[in-house]
Amino acid sequence: MLRRLPPLKTLPSFEVAARHLSFSAAAAELHLTHGAISRQMKSLEDHLGVRLFRRLGRGLELTAAGAALLQAVRTALDVVEAGASQVAGTGRSGALVVSCLPTFLMRWLIPRLYDFKARHPGIDVRLSASSAPVAFARDGVDVAIRLGAGGPWPQGIEALPFLEEEIGPVCSPDLLARRKVKTPADLRQHALLHTDTRPEAWADWAARRGVDGLALEPSAGTRFEHFYFMLEAAVSGLGVAMAPRPLVAEDLKLGRLVAPLGFVPGGRRYHLVYPADSADAAKVRTFCAWMARVATLPVPRPRPAHKRRGGGSE
Repeated sequence: MLRRLPPLKTLPSFEVAARHLSFSAAAAELHLTHGAISRQMKSLEDHLGVRLFRRLGRGLELTAAGAALLQAVRTALDVVEAGASQVAGTGRSGALVVSCLPTFLMRWLIPRLYDFKARHPGIDVRLSASSAPVAFARDGVDVAIRLGAGGPWPQGIEALPFLEEEIGPVCSPDLLARRKVKTPADLRQHALLHTDTRPEAWADWAARRGVDGLALEPSAGTRFEHFYFMLEAAVSGLGVAMAPRPLVAEDLKLGRLVAPLGFVPGGRRYHLVYPADSADAAKVRTFCAWMARVATLPVPRPRPAHKRRGGGSE
């Protein structure tokens, strides 16, 4: 069955001309002459049998038909561009695109990533910070790191749990030195820090600890838009934050934060999520195996570089 398509080479030119409302600007962007753009637009209008542009003084404006076509052309070009990018990406066997929760990316994954690069130098890891649902094919993502209770996951998606979430109050050592926190009731003496991304974090912790009667609602304290900002506020001594252990493990180790009441299971796990039909891809298997291994280990440290005799450095 033959498709009744307009001259395809005219469509990118039409999109640019409609965007600028100028044949001259379209010609400059596409490295063509003004006459070439004008002839392409006439060819497209002749094929469709309608006017797409209307002259307005020295400029142009789209007709109703032109505006309708512009929307369709932009959608079609976006689909073609996304498909071409996806196909081109399959040829880069070393590239691994990982979509990760932003704070987990900064505080957990990046400090460990040099170890993966050292062990697998042939795999180029590309990181994308996101907490939104992933459309793997559309977004060009190989693996996503997400937090959940364990499903159900969408059809055709595999999920490998690799790290348990534990939650507990954390604060700076200086803050704790001024006012001790030995029991949950002692939290009444402190400002509680909250984040918009987890507004029920304190109430959830209180329920899991069996604590009643504390003012733990999001209104009882300072709120932050992003989780990372809240943790930095806790480090700075502005109050007590409710935090998952994986996101503050390094701060606890370095003494930037303390956890006076310890941690309790948070009921969720971090998962490696990927399409089932790519589960056998070598780069996905390699990354998942590495993540499962390092999740049980402390943050690995780079080995110090040895200076060459005779001085100098590289």
